[in-house]
Amino acid sequence: MARYFDSVNVSERGGLTFRSFYFEREGNAFLNATEGATAISRKLSAHVDIVTCKCAVDVQKRVKTAFVLVTKKSEKGGSFKYSLLALRSSHRLEPCIEFKLPYQMKGKVCILQGPTVLWSHDNSVSYTSPLAEGVQKIPIQMSKCLFGELPIQKGQLFALGLSEPLLANHSPTLGYLFEGGHAFDGSLILPHPYISITQCMRVLTADRVDDVLRCSVIAATSSKQLVLFENGTVKDTCEVPFGQVEDIQMVDTGRNGCLFVVSFKQGHVCAVWKETFQIASCWSDVDSTHVDDFLGCGTEQILLIFRNKGISSGPLEKFLITDLCGISYSCGQGSEVPKASPPPQENSLLTLQALESRLQSGLIVLQELEREVRVKDRVLQQSIQVLTDVLSGRETVLSQPEQVLFTHLFNF
Repeated sequence: MARYFDSVNVSERGGLTFRSFYFEREGNAFLNATEGATAISRKLSAHVDIVTCKCAVDVQKRVKTAFVLVTKKSEKGGSFKYSLLALRSSHRLEPCIEFKLPYQMKGKVCILQGPTVLWSHDNSVSYTSPLAEGVQKIPIQMSKCLFGELPIQKGQLFALGLSEPLLANHSPTLGYLFEGGHAFDGSLILPHPYISITQCMRVLTADRVDDVLRCSVIAATSSKQLVLFENGTVKDTCEVPFGQVEDIQMVDTGRNGCLFVVSFKQGHVCAVWKETFQIASCWSDVDSTHVDDFLGCGTEQILLIFRNKGISSGPLEKFLITDLCGISYSCGQGSEVPKASPPPQENSLLTLQALESRLQSGLIVLQELEREVRVKDRVLQQSIQVLTDVLSGRETVLSQPEQVLFTHLFNF
């Protein structure tokens, strides 16, 4: 099934307008599926800004959802109000989190699974989510902060940075797991010299062996390098032609392997083959970069939305959909096609490993659902039996945990 592309903008009246598009192959164009608007403030004079937009997993609904974080300054000027909105499949912008801060968010603001909003301010790391009961601060301070997710089972969110101040008998590279609420040696993810120069990072794989974290990470540095790490050690490097990296995404092209798609601040984009760690193609004048199965063919493609310097009647007049392996749909790009290096040789083992990883993720979700259903069925059956015994005057023999449960349920 083809995926939708969503566009969100601030309206002149201080609200948000959004549109969803789907790609129609025969016409080689994105068609408008639905559109709408939502008010952020009742006052027309309110100034609303979009802080960041990101797709993340909604843990409660177990689906990947588009989120937008917006802010407006309070009338008295002493605080900033933030709202996280979710663009649901029903094509409505729904409020998810609302909070106030005595300062304006600066620098990198992340939206990760949960959804969870994470940011840093004056060496303090803060976060909030629908289950966090307001804005929370972690109990340690760190500078040069980076955020990420360890792909272990449900995924674990972490912060990584330099300890402030340096703790005795601890590595200067400090990591913090939000779920467990404890610190760990951050050099297991990134070695100390790279913390200060890393602009963006992504954890590719993670596991625990003998209670020791083992992971592979790709990071973009201020030295115009992509660096691949294995368990905190440099494994490979790739020189990139641009600086100021903002995001790293991964594209699964199927049998041809995977690509890293690196987005830069000045509108540049670079694709790098994962298997060879060599540049596949580069583009400029890019407004936004997206990864999904826009064609509904079972593998992922890159969608590049290019800047339109002229008067435009729609946001998708110049675009390119490609996987650099034969799939290519474009509009408004003329006849000039960026040079792309060929994909690496087929590697059946890598393809099988990717498929196995997806199957394992799906299996874990199914097992959790089955476990929940079994527990609910067992409680229901035991409840029926207890009620039957009570009505019949028979004595019910319960274990200690069951007694606590049924005392709570029925107030016996």
